[in-house]
Amino acid sequence: MDYSGLAEKLREVHTFPCCYTFKIVGVTNLLPEERLREAVILVLPAAVLTLTARPSSGARFTAWTLDIEVPDVETVIALYTGLQALPGLKALL
Repeated sequence: MDYSGLAEKLREVHTFPCCYTFKIVGVTNLLPEERLREAVILVLPAAVLTLTARPSSGARFTAWTLDIEVPDVETVIALYTGLQALPGLKALL
């Protein structure tokens, strides 16, 4: 996926380093918390993050909110790329 437009927009609206929020929706049994944490650690080994979950009413899906301190635009894009590759991912905002 081409994130060049995103990089420009991020530079316009954020001052780095900053806390960045990702919204993630995944199939509950295919996208556990450990997988999300592993994907983040691959990009930012010393990451300081907060990860909260909210299951759907039938518990088939989980909506995650990931708040993480990022040093620059390139790290945000690397996180999008890493998270997008996870099995069971349904939406990434």
